[in-house]
Amino acid sequence: MSLNVILNMILKHEGGYVNHPDDPGGETKFGISKRAYPNLEIDKLSESDAKIIYEQDYWERIKGGDLPIGVACATMDYAVNSGISRASKALQSICGIQKGDGIIGPHTLSAVWTTVNDTSEIEVINNLTQQRLDFIRNLSIYDTFGKGWEKRIKETEVKALELLG
Repeated sequence: MSLNVILNMILKHEGGYVNHPDDPGGETKFGISKRAYPNLEIDKLSESDAKIIYEQDYWERIKGGDLPIGVACATMDYAVNSGISRASKALQSICGIQKGDGIIGPHTLSAVWTTVNDTSEIEVINNLTQQRLDFIRNLSIYDTFGKGWEKRIKETEVKALELLG
């Protein structure tokens, strides 16, 4: 199942329990932050519970099952790392939606499939990767986390392209 492959990649990127003082998410485990989930006991979060959160709160919201699989992979990791709205707006922009609302719905799905058919899924993945790199390079905490983020983004691009077959 492709979703499981994507979730395993994300969990590998996110790692275990971390409470880095410069991380705006604060206490995190498997990438699930206390800031985003204030009622969770982050240090007690299981990997299977993290996968459920990612599927329900990220995969479903980006309509991952309705996107081309490589685009879904790249968008999912972007959403987890930088927010669903930001990832969705980037995808909308790449697919020619001028005023993206950060919500992937029927209009966005149609635009994605049209773009993939007109150009290629590889091009959409490459453009999404470049937008992510441009975004993180302008963050004030880039000096602290940038090298790791760039590695993650490149690994995600490789995985997204591998999923194409």
